Amino acid sequence: ISIIMISFIFLITGAPNIYAQTSFALNAKTGDAKLDVTLKNINIEAQGSILGFISNVSLGYGIPKVKIEDLIFNVKMSPADVYMTIGIAKIIKKPIEAVVEEYKMNKNKGWGKIAKNLGIKPGSKAFHELKKGGIIELEKMKDKSKGKGKGKKKSDEVKKKRKK
Repeated sequence: ISIIMISFIFLITGAPNIYAQTSFALNAKTGDAKLDVTLKNINIEAQGSILGFISNVSLGYGIPKVKIEDLIFNVKMSPADVYMTIGIAKIIKKPIEAVVEEYKMNKNKGWGKIAKNLGIKPGSKAFHELKKGGIIELEKMKDKSKGKGKGKKKSDEVKKKRKK
């Protein structure tokens, strides 16, 4: 087997497993203690299944999995950073890449500074929308990890209808 083939096999089978066992670093500094905790908890939940996180975010926000994988594996964002990036992009109605550029320039200053630079002021309606979205995302992740996700409920409903 060639080195390229071995690398490809490792990439397909090994890389996701390595990330699933890795803890993610986060410099939240949103200016809101509750949002900071929510972001830390998103990382903790995603640590159990990074591939599940990628799928959930892809479905929830209509973003191709490959884009989310790029943010995690190439840009080296934590799941919470990915959530903030996508959430801010959605709120300010700009491409994800615009938020990623601001993130790269100011990640050491935290998400409060990044959001402010992109026009989201602390305490604003947009900031509260971002905060609420983080809590919702975390709850979805917790439900899925317990087997109580929306997908399970829908499949249970479909099974019940088929039995009738």
